[in-house]
Amino acid sequence: MIYTRFEAIPFEQVFDSPVEKAYLKYRMKGVEEGITNVHAKVEVLLIEGQLIPYSVKTGGYKDSWIHSFTGQYIEEMVSEVERMEMPVFLKKGAMFLLAAGRLLLRGTREKTVTLYPSFMSTTLYTEGQLKYIGKITDELTRRYRRHALVFRTISDEHMKTTLEQAGYEPLISRAVYIFDSADSHNKNERKDLKKDIKRLEKSGLTVTDQLNDTEFEQLIPLYNQVYLDKYSRHNPHYTADFFRFMYQHMPFKWFVLKKGEVIVSFMAVQQKGDMLFPVYFGMDQSYKGLYFMTSGLLYQYAKDYNLKINNSAGAKAYKLARGSRPHLEYHLVYTKHLPVEQRIFYDLFMRCATPIGEILLKKLQFK
Repeated sequence: MIYTRFEAIPFEQVFDSPVEKAYLKYRMKGVEEGITNVHAKVEVLLIEGQLIPYSVKTGGYKDSWIHSFTGQYIEEMVSEVERMEMPVFLKKGAMFLLAAGRLLLRGTREKTVTLYPSFMSTTLYTEGQLKYIGKITDELTRRYRRHALVFRTISDEHMKTTLEQAGYEPLISRAVYIFDSADSHNKNERKDLKKDIKRLEKSGLTVTDQLNDTEFEQLIPLYNQVYLDKYSRHNPHYTADFFRFMYQHMPFKWFVLKKGEVIVSFMAVQQKGDMLFPVYFGMDQSYKGLYFMTSGLLYQYAKDYNLKINNSAGAKAYKLARGSRPHLEYHLVYTKHLPVEQRIFYDLFMRCATPIGEILLKKLQFK
């Protein structure tokens, strides 16, 4: 059964937790209230007492890359190429390829349905979420005959294989860096981690996991300094109300660094199973060594509790130096139900982007 309104969901038939209920209510009331450059509606499938949320893309081609293929593969990459120093002929060649990719994605109409949307750069899945993959696919392909179905950011090989067996095809996403506290790390990796913690101890900064209601506005400029000003305007644009809701209703671990009463850095961390993921981060870019100190807290937490960290993409040198290992990440996309004129563009895009992306990412991000 599909529900488009939160009030209509028969929660007496549902086995989900109150946390999931609160998060679902927030999502179904309107995504744009929390992320101003993502446009989507959230609906829910109810199968054997389990809620399966999904998001239907309603925006155009300029949405944040976390919910848009054009945003990720074209707009984000255009920004990246413009920042890079390279010979003019190489830059022109890259822009030509991106223009061709844009045309292919326009041909798909980029109508997508994302399963279990987190609206984060990385979505952590559990094995149980794939239990009803056949029923999920059947229901949603009947309801959305012109929308591709998407599981975003899969780096677990078993999950990838399970989805491929169900008819989903891999589309290369990024290289991500995973730290496993159980790995045997070399002397330099262990030493760098210790340096990060010692630097924090000498900094005079205080660490807390508490935020009061007046402090959420402080988080926005810190986040913006890193993700929007330094990297790309195509990263998600969060609001203070969004961070307030996440702090109050989601079971995240928060690391907040302060200089006196002023927040200079923050990180919110999600845990699923034995995997941690830093979902939100921001810092004062003028403060030397702040990234190392904040990340050091995350690594120390993982070591203390024998956990792994999905470090997402970026900051390759830092993550490799501290013992993270590179893994390829994929979106798994189902297009078999689409009209031929849409499906052919998806097929062309995936068959070009995935093998080329795998080669480039292994060459550039794995060493």
